[in-house]
Amino acid sequence: MNALLSDLSSLAQEQFPIVPDAEAHARQRLLARHLDTVRAGLGEEFMDKLWETLVEQGQADQEAAFLRGLRLGLALHRL
Repeated sequence: MNALLSDLSSLAQEQFPIVPDAEAHARQRLLARHLDTVRAGLGEEFMDKLWETLVEQGQADQEAAFLRGLRLGLALHRL
């Protein structure tokens, strides 16, 4: 994400923080259990690589969603 979008995203996160709900906590617990299973079966090194990939993908997804939302907000403002 370029610097301006990164700054806007940080500002949005400060002004409108995401508060995890019960469903988000349940998904996090489920993910942790699945990752523990992966770690036990495939080892710590593979688990670290998988986790790094998941984090990178999650960040890319968040950036793309923020950019889509920003574009939508600007488009609606022009109406």
